[in-house]
Amino acid sequence: MLRTRGASCLALAAAAAVLTACSGSSGSTGAGSTSSIAPATPTAPAPCATPAHPKQTKWPASVPSDLPKPANATIQQQTTASDGVHILKFSTPTSLRESVIFVVDKLPKAGYVLGRGDAEAAEADAPFIHGNIRGLVRMLETAPCQTLWLLATVDTSQQTGNSPLLTPHSPSGSPSPLPFG
Repeated sequence: MLRTRGASCLALAAAAAVLTACSGSSGSTGAGSTSSIAPATPTAPAPCATPAHPKQTKWPASVPSDLPKPANATIQQQTTASDGVHILKFSTPTSLRESVIFVVDKLPKAGYVLGRGDAEAAEADAPFIHGNIRGLVRMLETAPCQTLWLLATVDTSQQTGNSPLLTPHSPSGSPSPLPFG
């Protein structure tokens, strides 16, 4: 089972708290003695700074108009493969955690069904489907507050052939609402 960095830190902090609670003190137990060991408290990473003046991004026509798009994106490259798959590479001034939360929160609210994806320490991905649109979003942490995004989409009503990147099946029927395993 793969975990995100936040889940790993939380698990590590919980393990440290258990070990601290289980380790006895060999010191005096007199009335005046107190323990100097405080229980470990996990802390969430500080959110990335939001730019004072949000940058308006001109999204290519190949990106579905109703697909939620992260703010302050800088588009770096776009291509269309011979099988009709549109690939867009862009970055955002957000952490990987914030980017994943954006995908998990915003896409379902816009009617996009998330499939079972994958998450590792510095990357996460999630397939999605919405009507005739199938897609995949992959997010790669390039710095603590910098995420590189790869967005691949295909309109199955316009597709010629079958792309191995975006196979024609529905997202996983997993009972978990999270797309990351």
